[in-house]
Amino acid sequence: MRARFPSVLLVLWLGAAAVPAHAAIRAWLDQSRVGEGNSVQLTLEYDGITTSEPDLSPLHRNFDVLGTSTSTSIQIGTGGSSETTEVVLTLSPKRTGRLTIPSIAWDGEYSAPLSLTVTGAGAAPPANGSAAAARAGRVFIRTSVKPKHPYVQQAVQVAVRIYTSEQLYHGSLDFSGSGAALVRKMGADTYGSVVRDGHPYQVITRRYVLFPMQSGRLSLPGPVLEAEVAARSQSSWNPFGNFFGGLVQTTRPIRVYGDPLALSVRRRPAGARGSYWLPAENVTLTARWNPGRQGQVGDPLAVELDLQAVGLTAAQLPNLSSLLRLPAGLTAYPDQAKLYNTTQGSLIVGSRDQTIALIADRPGLYTLQGLRVRWWDTQTNQPRVATLPLQRLTVLPAHGGMTAQGGMTARGAPSAAHASKVPPVLAGAPSSVPSPAGAARSAPEGKAAPLSPWAWISGGLAALWVATLGGWLWSQRRLRARKPRSAPAPSARQPTPADPSKAQAAFRAACANDDAAGARRHLLAWAQAVWGAPPAGLNALAAALGQSGAAELVRELDRACYGGGEWHGQPLAAVLTELPPRDHKPRRDRGLAPLYP
Repeated sequence: MRARFPSVLLVLWLGAAAVPAHAAIRAWLDQSRVGEGNSVQLTLEYDGITTSEPDLSPLHRNFDVLGTSTSTSIQIGTGGSSETTEVVLTLSPKRTGRLTIPSIAWDGEYSAPLSLTVTGAGAAPPANGSAAAARAGRVFIRTSVKPKHPYVQQAVQVAVRIYTSEQLYHGSLDFSGSGAALVRKMGADTYGSVVRDGHPYQVITRRYVLFPMQSGRLSLPGPVLEAEVAARSQSSWNPFGNFFGGLVQTTRPIRVYGDPLALSVRRRPAGARGSYWLPAENVTLTARWNPGRQGQVGDPLAVELDLQAVGLTAAQLPNLSSLLRLPAGLTAYPDQAKLYNTTQGSLIVGSRDQTIALIADRPGLYTLQGLRVRWWDTQTNQPRVATLPLQRLTVLPAHGGMTAQGGMTARGAPSAAHASKVPPVLAGAPSSVPSPAGAARSAPEGKAAPLSPWAWISGGLAALWVATLGGWLWSQRRLRARKPRSAPAPSARQPTPADPSKAQAAFRAACANDDAAGARRHLLAWAQAVWGAPPAGLNALAAALGQSGAAELVRELDRACYGGGEWHGQPLAAVLTELPPRDHKPRRDRGLAPLYP
């Protein structure tokens, strides 16, 4: 009997260990009072070992759960064994005041509710002077907004200031504005210090610009700071040294909320005209001509436009080429605009630089109406206009070309119709010839002046010169009538094969290689070989094709040669298999002017 007694005790002890104790949940806080921006630790202890997790959803109303750790322990003693499961939660309060940590359900059991007091910044600590009370208001956020009653899409300046009396590690500040507004960060963070309600704080300031996208009452979530602070006090620290970076051995996470932003957004006023809307503090418009305001037919006159707006981004500025009002005979080819944003103090400045090439299809004097950009002055609440003055462009005939008015012949000499309108001294005839004595005498009033011998000689020479010129022109005309018409000598830029089939084959080869410049060159050479004279350009050739599908494809080739970009030649080569005959009369094209006349 004695030998079996220890065995019976062992069996009873193991049986007692196998029977689970009555489960219960205990909960406690590491502190009952914290300041705004500080976190608190909630510990939940479960009697026994369980694989389930506590239900933390009741906490989400007033707290953010920043961290969770779980551990289990088994204790064996003379009185038996005990098993516990422990969960430690790091909570960040979402608001100040007296908060209640509700009862937490865990594996069918419930914890008792707890109370937590969250004080605001600068709140006086309680009389007991506890260590927890001394940490009140160590980190908090304040936000300022200007103006509070903006127009829709007007820039709103937002300054977010982080007040801290602790060193911050791995900090990140989130302020997105949600979908109701566009938010952009402005410049770099600034640092300073201030004493607030008797407590010293280091201040980190970050600036944003906000653009409300709808009118009416607008409420936006405030900024949120996530960082880590030292878990124990430090003897010396630099509050700015590792903000948004850095590493310490023992830290705890914090999450701090800024107050929500409330705006009363005004709609676009009735006095704001135009298809676009520019609420700004200032708008300037400048222009520079390159090479100038005088050129020749077919050559581009480039105007470089610069539009700047204080209080707007570059993406909000209108397309300047759509605001141009051009006279007949002048076509605009805008380049892609360059958009960039800069800062002017705490303001954003948007700039739109755009170069527009103007090409005339005939010579003359062109008048451009003044360019006007309407905007709304948010400082005075008045409509304003940024203008460029009226411009006059002088377009001369192309080198060696016949003008639309018949002002120059093919050799550059004045035509007869044009010479009749020019004063004699400009047309080449002398206005007076001095007498051998060296001075011309005026005839008495009412009597005709006698002609000197030199006048007769000059008149005879002029008549002989006219007769000689007429005879030379008549002989050249006879010579051209006898000779077969041949194509002009090809230029270095536009070679013309003698055989149209060779030019057509070269054109199709360039289309197969997607070579826009080569396709243009060989297409004009093909047309010159077929028609005997080169067309004025691809646009003129497209006009000769009429309403066919090839005409629009030729114009696309023209645009690709001028503006660049990707071009595919297979559709044009498939459609354009032959050219119309020489006697085909193309209709006058009122579309785009030829880019390469």
